[in-house]
Amino acid sequence: MENRKISPEMFRVVGATASDAEKISRPSLTFWHDAWIRLKKNKGAIVGLIITIILILLAIFAPMLSPYKYSDQDLRHANLPPKVPGLEKISWLPFTGYSAEKVDTRGIKTPARDMYVTENMRTGEKTEYKKYHYFGTDDLGRDLWTRVWTGARVSLSIAVIAAIIDFLIGVTYGGISGFFGGKIDIILQRIVEVIYGIPYLIVVILFRIAFEKAGIVTLALAMTVTGWIGMSRLVRGQILKLKNQEFVMAAQTLGASNMSIIFKHLIPNTLGPIIISIMFTIPAAIFAEAFLSFIGLGISPPLASLGSLVNDGIKSLTFTPYKLVFPATVISVMILSFNLIADGLRDALDPKMRK
Repeated sequence: MENRKISPEMFRVVGATASDAEKISRPSLTFWHDAWIRLKKNKGAIVGLIITIILILLAIFAPMLSPYKYSDQDLRHANLPPKVPGLEKISWLPFTGYSAEKVDTRGIKTPARDMYVTENMRTGEKTEYKKYHYFGTDDLGRDLWTRVWTGARVSLSIAVIAAIIDFLIGVTYGGISGFFGGKIDIILQRIVEVIYGIPYLIVVILFRIAFEKAGIVTLALAMTVTGWIGMSRLVRGQILKLKNQEFVMAAQTLGASNMSIIFKHLIPNTLGPIIISIMFTIPAAIFAEAFLSFIGLGISPPLASLGSLVNDGIKSLTFTPYKLVFPATVISVMILSFNLIADGLRDALDPKMRK
């Protein structure tokens, strides 16, 4: 048998080498990138995000594109039912412009009729109203489509302003209280307890008396007098857990000031819980504004909010239910969508939820 010379080139390495073991097989993910991936997997949060975007776009652009203003009155066309082009021919949908059949207390029936057609009692001549009102009109002839989305804009504006004020005051107050501790923390927390003991409705009533005409900023300020306390307690708890960590000691060693440590090092590391809290604050503020408007402490007329529209709709629920159904549906969907996003963010940003 012929002897063959064996060389190293005749062999190849099978499996991982020492250098391959040190390789990073996939790109590293930042905390926020990982949170976004986890959020995208949450179908409820994505549905809530899509619905919220649609509602915000409608609140911004629907009143701008409408041929009517929220304050335009036309008593000749008061209490018109919804009528939508393209859907008016479908009899089983509530967008035909016809009134519902009514039965009074004596059992006398009033048949359904086209409310957009008026008849002259002397001549018998019929006149058709050519315009459309997607959500109908109220008792003053104002277009409800425009008023509902104007009300949604007002409610969202109040909620966002209240959330921003809660964030600014709560984060600053809680950060200072948690970082310095000692007597400063004790004094600041006793102040918080005093403010928290003030009844919420009394504060709102006092604001309503002080400002005769309640506007968006007035209501937002009234809701944030005690609303920032929850945020401050959350931030204080997070700061107490983080202030003895090594990166804080390193910043102090390098000569960073206390304010710099709080706002450049500690607060950024608490953004996850803060964002979750803000997302829960917005629907809570929307509901609070609707409640205040419902009991008469909200936006002053002729400006409308969803709560004031619901209050107006209840007064004529028996005969014109659409006045209540549309604003109530919008506010319910809006609160639900924000809560879905908040739940998804909580699952995505909380390290304990990682599998």
